Amino acid sequence: MKSLMSSIVDRRRFVASLLLAPVVTSVTTGCVTGRNRTASGPLYSGLFVNVEPVRAKGINSYADKIALYQKRGLAEVYEGAIASGKGLPTLTAEIHSISFGSEVESFSFTMGTNQPLYPRNVKITDWLEGFAVIRQGGKEIKRIKVLAAHRIDGNRQWSMADDERRLIELTRFFAERLREEVGD
Repeated sequence: MKSLMSSIVDRRRFVASLLLAPVVTSVTTGCVTGRNRTASGPLYSGLFVNVEPVRAKGINSYADKIALYQKRGLAEVYEGAIASGKGLPTLTAEIHSISFGSEVESFSFTMGTNQPLYPRNVKITDWLEGFAVIRQGGKEIKRIKVLAAHRIDGNRQWSMADDERRLIELTRFFAERLREEVGD
């Protein structure tokens, strides 16, 4: 009799979990979609990038690349939130430092063969540090520090071709972090 009762209880729990699944899914979906930004109108009259602090460290041509990709990243992240000539404040991303991390290899097991049993797993962390500066009428009204530490996981060997892709990913991530820190 005891085993019959436990199977009935198990069936009731199973049926209850089936009934609760749509509720849990809708709550979870609501939480995830609630993170999307909805702009009710333009927020800024312009987006700018200032790389002079990083250029002063002697990386002139590379500073130009940082500026180019940072402008693209900001334009993507703030798409639809810019209306020039409306008297709105401007947003400037000031880039003060950049650092490309080196590869850190995690556990690789070969068991006496030339081919590893587990593929090489590499973790790379790149950093971009600066400020989000909001100006209205030529006066600075808000300055917020932004630090973006972008981690790349994968099975890869470093190459110079990866630098361009890493810079694009890093500047895009910095733009997202900037928007989060500003609270738009």
